[in-house]
Amino acid sequence: QFIAHPPIRPYRVEVSDPAHPLVAGIEPFDADDELYLSEYHGEHHALLHTHYRGAAPGFTAQSWPAAGAPSDRQLVMYLHPHGGGEVLYCTLGHCRGRYDMRPMMAQYPAVERGSWKLPVYHELLRRGIRWAAAPRGERS
Repeated sequence: QFIAHPPIRPYRVEVSDPAHPLVAGIEPFDADDELYLSEYHGEHHALLHTHYRGAAPGFTAQSWPAAGAPSDRQLVMYLHPHGGGEVLYCTLGHCRGRYDMRPMMAQYPAVERGSWKLPVYHELLRRGIRWAAAPRGERS
């Protein structure tokens, strides 16, 4: 459950399960992206994570970790079982163009490409697409 996000700035992404094929061989990397601060419900299998302590201005939980949060660890990519399948969720990939902030402002000052600038993000997308296209019994 999304709770807040701090101002966009680079953060370190670490591999949670280096043996899992979706992230095997991926080294820690820095992402300049919108970090989702969330509460997790139900079962999940962490693949990528980061740590965050600090402010999230403009949200109900303006200080993180939020009261009652078990830690400052935030999942960046994970699997969540649902029904007879699984959902692969990745929080990376936010972009902002010049006109994406309307009606708050007429023109945003710069195009922000976030993680799309990173070859590792493209690799994670390729792996995720292959995973989603494979029959369930052939997924690792």
